[in-house]
Amino acid sequence: MASFLPASEGYLPLFVLFVGVTALGNAVQCYNTMSYTRRVYPGQAASKSSRSTPSDVASTSPATPLSSRTFGTWTAAVGIVRIFAAYHINEPAWYQLQMLTNVVGLVHFGLEAFVYKTSPPSGPWLAPVCVALIGEIWSIAQYNFYVR
Repeated sequence: MASFLPASEGYLPLFVLFVGVTALGNAVQCYNTMSYTRRVYPGQAASKSSRSTPSDVASTSPATPLSSRTFGTWTAAVGIVRIFAAYHINEPAWYQLQMLTNVVGLVHFGLEAFVYKTSPPSGPWLAPVCVALIGEIWSIAQYNFYVR
């Protein structure tokens, strides 16, 4: 089993691989159901109520089947980049690309929470934001260790 893991030393490549594989799973979910997409993007009315039910979220969420699949496609692309980066962590281009996926994710979720107000900065919104923030800080801190 260890032969399938990235050969580079340290834990960052394993983290990047884990996040990439998780992204592929989330992408499949976005194609099969809208439940996760609607929870992340409940809309303005549901975000004001702390006791919204799944039916409330379904009726107020701006998410559509098309937007869910588009989000799934983006998530799959990001997952693929991160998986490749995990195995090529010492190459500057791959390292920087995986860092950019974190930046794009942080900008996207920040805009949705604070500008468009489709996703409150709590609950399901926190998972992708925390993963991207941890990944970005860790990648910046370890850049000179990995990139050769």
